[in-house]
Amino acid sequence: MPEPPGALDGLRVLDLATGSFGYAGKLLAGLGAEVLKVEPPEGDPLRRQPPFAGDDPDPELAARHLHLSAGKRGVVLDLERDEGRALLRRLVRESDVLIESFEPGYLVARGLAYDDLIEQRPDLVMASVTYYGQDGPYAGYAGAEIVATALGGYLKLTGDPDREPVKPYDELVLHQAALHAAAAVMIGITHRDATGEGDHFDVAAVDAALFLLGGLAQGYQFDGHVPVRAGARLLFNNPRYPYPSTLRPCRDGHVHAHSNNRHIDLLAVLMEDPRIDALMETPMANADGIDALMDEWLARYDRDEVVRRAQQLRLPFTAVREPLEVLRDAHLEERGFFAAVDHPRAGRVMQPGAPVRLEGTPWRSGPAPLLGEHGDEVLTELLGMAPDEIAELHASGVLG
Repeated sequence: MPEPPGALDGLRVLDLATGSFGYAGKLLAGLGAEVLKVEPPEGDPLRRQPPFAGDDPDPELAARHLHLSAGKRGVVLDLERDEGRALLRRLVRESDVLIESFEPGYLVARGLAYDDLIEQRPDLVMASVTYYGQDGPYAGYAGAEIVATALGGYLKLTGDPDREPVKPYDELVLHQAALHAAAAVMIGITHRDATGEGDHFDVAAVDAALFLLGGLAQGYQFDGHVPVRAGARLLFNNPRYPYPSTLRPCRDGHVHAHSNNRHIDLLAVLMEDPRIDALMETPMANADGIDALMDEWLARYDRDEVVRRAQQLRLPFTAVREPLEVLRDAHLEERGFFAAVDHPRAGRVMQPGAPVRLEGTPWRSGPAPLLGEHGDEVLTELLGMAPDEIAELHASGVLG
């Protein structure tokens, strides 16, 4: 029985984004879109980031590339050359979406700005995802994940209050910006289908960092409260807020001890310690004392036993897992979260599967492409180019 079509079946995306910004194209590919990963001859810098399969620094074996490029088709185009730019324009004519992450002005200088590309495809939906956006005083600055978290206000709020800020693991803000880009693309496609008009979306990682902070601006507007770093506790260190969620040690690791207005009193029930009752009258002011009592209790139990006891009371405690434990988690295994795909160079690769569960349409997990792997197929299928034309482009280096 043939597999049902994906949710975005029939949508063609030109993905020129690099690094973690390539997460946008990965999401669209998993949902069924045909995503053409267009790389320069030297490949996406993602291919040179460790770790590598087998500790072999081969650009085809970079773990982040194998993850973020999964399910895409690979095409190499040298946009520094007239012939490469001409081919991109022809591919735009046959595509619905273009996603890119070049520095502002790069495409403009090469005649590939949105206004240029809509001459080829008037209803083109395009998302430009960068560190700072397409304009403004910082637009030309170099960027990175830590820069986006710092300028977006996120970094200042992470870590212990008497120490320097702490960067969250990996590139969460860049992924968040890429998620915004994928959402913008779908908004653009909906608008296009309704009106026949395309659109160009400007997505900035700094904006994504600030967007993650939720009601910070509103909180300051309403009562002048400015949150500070709170270490393992949540940021809600306003005196009017109850005892915060926090990470505490137990006998074999750490647990996340969570409470809020709905079940603050259940902490006393869980710990069976009458000393906590007086502290609970003003829990935020007595947070250190509550922590001390909790630590005494937690030291007697392993993580799983703590979680079991707390969850029986509907207290949302959870174990803090080691990364390898997550990979072997029974809950994720039963839900079939991880997917195994066969890669021609890396062998069998386990990768995260669907970030959303779809009832009627499948999530598609496929291997990351080799550099330029599908270039000949794409130029033949979409542009009708003859083998001798393609061979000339290879010989000249335009296709790599």
